[in-house]
Amino acid sequence: MIQPLRLLTASCVLAVMAGTTAQAQTYPTQAVRLVVPFGAGGVTDITARVFAEGLSRELGQPFVVENRAGAAGGIAGGLVAKARPDGYTLLVITNGMFAVNPLIYPSLAYDPKKDFTYVAMLANTPTILAVNPSSPFPSLPELVKAAATENEKLSFSTAGEGSDNYQVLQLLQQATGTQFLAVPYKSGTESLTAVINRTADATAISAVSAVSFVDSKQIRPFAVTSSKRLANFPDIPTVKEVLGKSVEGGSLSGLAAPAGTPAEVVKRLNAAIAKVAGSQLVHERIYSKGSEPVDPSQTAFEKRVRDEQAKWAGLLKPVAK
Repeated sequence: MIQPLRLLTASCVLAVMAGTTAQAQTYPTQAVRLVVPFGAGGVTDITARVFAEGLSRELGQPFVVENRAGAAGGIAGGLVAKARPDGYTLLVITNGMFAVNPLIYPSLAYDPKKDFTYVAMLANTPTILAVNPSSPFPSLPELVKAAATENEKLSFSTAGEGSDNYQVLQLLQQATGTQFLAVPYKSGTESLTAVINRTADATAISAVSAVSFVDSKQIRPFAVTSSKRLANFPDIPTVKEVLGKSVEGGSLSGLAAPAGTPAEVVKRLNAAIAKVAGSQLVHERIYSKGSEPVDPSQTAFEKRVRDEQAKWAGLLKPVAK
């Protein structure tokens, strides 16, 4: 009886493996949900919609963007973490969600180290440090100098803890030894409006969102938080150029699947994302607008996740849980 049982067990394992392989080869056979953790119109949403269009063409099934804003990405993260791991519910995840939120929120609806398979990075979008055109500070060094002498008196608006401009503020303070008065708002739009209305002294705005506001002179740009100048803003220097200290931050977006998603499905998604990332569609609508291309390999994304988690663990004191 033992030998037949072993044969039966082996047959079952082979059957499951064959079924998984067949599923991966035909994936996707239906529409795929692309869950975005923020509202429509922001840089993460724009990136998701452009890649959804490209993936729909590449894989022959609709990739449907679903905005699930709230709890700094916690609602979307919790939804996808509990979803069936079959490749049909995916998450557009940001560095704030997997590296910053675990340190600043006492509880999350997801565990970034256990609940997800990190498929591929999509884009990195730096921010632009800016003030109102009538600001008394003519440059970033002058703003930093004033912040150093007026501890927590100069206000810096953010879209709340964990947001991209919150991260940039932390990096700027750490690099310069200053302390601004952080003023959180519900969204990036409200955060920017605070500077335009002069209710906040400074902010950081996504390089993609900044274009029209810079062109219309509603804000005065100081520097970009990237390693090099952006193609669409060649006249705006990097922070390192004007301060001599590196401040590189913004919004890194990538695609994550529920943990346990078949490796072949992940591989197929990764290959498709790499093709879309190299397309004219993405170049014209994302990379030429202020976002930067990133290595789309799964290995690169997994390493970036670990690096970001280690970096922020050294910058932020974890809250008690």
